Amino acid sequence: MRKWIILGILTLSAVLVGQAQENLDKLPTKALEIVKVNYAGHEIDKVNADPNSGEDSYQVKFKNGTKIDFNEKGEPTQISGEEKVPYDLIPEKMKFFLENRYQDDYVTDWKMDDDGHQIEMKSGAELVFDSDGNFLRNKDL
Repeated sequence: MRKWIILGILTLSAVLVGQAQENLDKLPTKALEIVKVNYAGHEIDKVNADPNSGEDSYQVKFKNGTKIDFNEKGEPTQISGEEKVPYDLIPEKMKFFLENRYQDDYVTDWKMDDDGHQIEMKSGAELVFDSDGNFLRNKDL
């Protein structure tokens, strides 16, 4: 009986991994490149691919809890988790600001929408930038 339970769990795991890989192949080229380059050592838990669902058409979730949402062009629109968001994925102007003002801190959550960018730092600071990457305010102050 125990063998059958273990076999069932292994089979289900293999199916889920296969589905994640299959959906990974549905990602736009740009999104796939971001995942492979910036999250190469991360194990993928789930890939939701629905290009007909609207603005955020794709989501990649990693086993460590990090999630990335992509639009239909494969551009990231939101990255959340507990680990550091790669600064290569953040607009240059914001990256420069963060490297100079928050050297001892790092970004754990980043979201882009029509109004601009919102960033949450490991320290809990919540920063707001306009759509061009200009710093507007720290919500905590």
